[in-house]
Amino acid sequence: MRLNSALRYPLAAVLAVFTIQMSIAASPVSDYPSKPIRMIVGQQAGSALDNSVRTITPTLSEALGAQIVIDNRVGVGGMIAMQLGHASIPDGYTIINAGSPQMIAPFIYKKLDYDLFRDFVAIARLTTVQNCLVTNVGFAPNSVRSLIDLAKAKPGQINMASAGVGSASHLAGILFSVMTGTPVLHVPYKGGASAVTALISNEAQFMITPLSATIAQIKGGRLKVLGTGGQTRSLQLPDVPTIQESGVKGYVSVGWNGLFARTGTPAAAVNRLVSALTSVMAKADMQERILRAGVEPGLIVGEEFKKFMQEDMARFGRAVKAADLKAQ
Repeated sequence: MRLNSALRYPLAAVLAVFTIQMSIAASPVSDYPSKPIRMIVGQQAGSALDNSVRTITPTLSEALGAQIVIDNRVGVGGMIAMQLGHASIPDGYTIINAGSPQMIAPFIYKKLDYDLFRDFVAIARLTTVQNCLVTNVGFAPNSVRSLIDLAKAKPGQINMASAGVGSASHLAGILFSVMTGTPVLHVPYKGGASAVTALISNEAQFMITPLSATIAQIKGGRLKVLGTGGQTRSLQLPDVPTIQESGVKGYVSVGWNGLFARTGTPAAAVNRLVSALTSVMAKADMQERILRAGVEPGLIVGEEFKKFMQEDMARFGRAVKAADLKAQ
C-alpha cells in the first residue's frame, strides 16, 4: 500500500502539471481571436494592394469578432513587412499581407533574412490582378499573334516598356519574349506611371503591366489592349482574350496578394482565419466591392495557395535567367 501510495501521488502531481500546461497552451487558441489582430501590409496606404485589403478587412473583422489593425510598412518590395512578420510571435495575432514581389525577391537579393516557404504559413491568396498586354493606340498590331509576327519581322526594333529593371512588368515582358521567341528592345522607366506615359506618347510600343494601372486608359481610348495574363479571361475585360488563348501556351502573368503567418502559428488559429475568409469572400457583395477596387476575387487557401506560389516563382525564375539579372 505504501508503494502504491508513493507512486500514486507523484503521478497525480505530474498529471496535474501536464493538465495545467495543456490548458495554458490551448487557451490562446480555443478562444481565438480574443484581442485585436495586427495585419502588416507591405505597401503604402492607397496602393492597389492596400485598397484591396481594406475592402476585405472590415467584413473579416466582423466574421472573426475581433478588430484587425492595418500596419503599413513600406520598403524594399515588401521585404520590410516580411522581416517584421518573421520577427513576430507565432500566435496568430500578427499576420502579413504580401504579394507578387515576394516571388522576385529571392532572385534579386543575395541574402534574405527569411525563406517564404520555410518561415511562413501560406494562409490564403485573397485577390488577383491580371497583367495585360497593352500597346500605343497607333501601333499596327491588333492581336497578340500579329504583335509576335511583327516583332519577329523586325527583331530589336520594337520597344517594350517596363517599370524598371527587375520589376514585375519587366519580367512579365521578358517571359513573353522568351516564350514567343520575339527579340524586342527593353526600355526601363522609373516606375509604372512613367512607363504608361511613355507608351501613350509612343516612346515605347507595348508593355505587360497590371490591368488595375491601365484600365482607365484602356476604357478612355488612350491605350489598346491585346490580351490578358490570366488562365481565364478577366472579369473586368471579358471580351479580351487571354494571351494563352492567343496562342502562347502556358503563359501566365498575374499579380496577387495573400495572407501569411509566422511558421509555428497554431493550426487552430490558421484554420479559424481560413474559415472566416472563405465565408467572407463567398459573399456576392464582397466580390462586387473587390471588383470596384480594381482587382478580382481570387481566394485559394493552404496547399493550393502554396502550389500556386511555387509555380509563380518558377515563372519569375525563368524570366530572371533570360534577363540575365544578377542578385545584389
